[in-house]
Amino acid sequence: MSSRLSRSAPISKKLASGNNEFTFVVRAEDGTEKRYTLTVIRETAAHESSMPFSDIAGHWAESAIRRAVELGFINGYPDGTFRPDRSVTREEFIVMVINALQLNGENKDNHSLSYSDREQIGEWAKRAIAIATEANIVKGFADGSFRPQRLMSRVEMAAVLARMIDEDLPVTERTSFADDHLIADWAKQAVETLHSHGILIGRSNNYFAPNEPVTRAEAVVSLLRLLDQQT
Repeated sequence: MSSRLSRSAPISKKLASGNNEFTFVVRAEDGTEKRYTLTVIRETAAHESSMPFSDIAGHWAESAIRRAVELGFINGYPDGTFRPDRSVTREEFIVMVINALQLNGENKDNHSLSYSDREQIGEWAKRAIAIATEANIVKGFADGSFRPQRLMSRVEMAAVLARMIDEDLPVTERTSFADDHLIADWAKQAVETLHSHGILIGRSNNYFAPNEPVTRAEAVVSLLRLLDQQT
């Protein structure tokens, strides 16, 4: 940055991290001028270099969020926030899954969608949803729709993640969660398997809360645990 000063014009400048250049022009009484450049180096504070977002300090998933960002499968928002407790839509979650697993699918150049509401799927999410559908990671609804803006429930997340475990799911009629009666029969195997693998955990008081929406933090933590299981 450049600043022209007179002797009577003090200024205040906010310094950016790194080099900050200031140019001063000194004028003598006879009208001659000399130009001086001052470089001020501002070191980046430790908390600035290690804190990718303004709203994750002290959050229970802080370390997982940092790691997920380093791995490159999730980003924050333009305002510098991550919004860890914000609910995730179905299309957002599938994009996270495909990015985390780095899947390209069999048809890399021509992924297509046959869902009845495919026009409602964001352009940024169509490729990931097509790949996930081809790989049988995600399925639509009985009416042929995908419902991309619908919030992803915890039980739906369990079903998606369970399809990525390379083993037969054990048959079970009950899970170990206190609200087992709220978990749909079709999802009990997935929920219990992921719980036994340490991929999915419950919320307070051993409740799984199957029909509650998945938060961004929960999605990140679950995907990282799945990746760790596969390495």
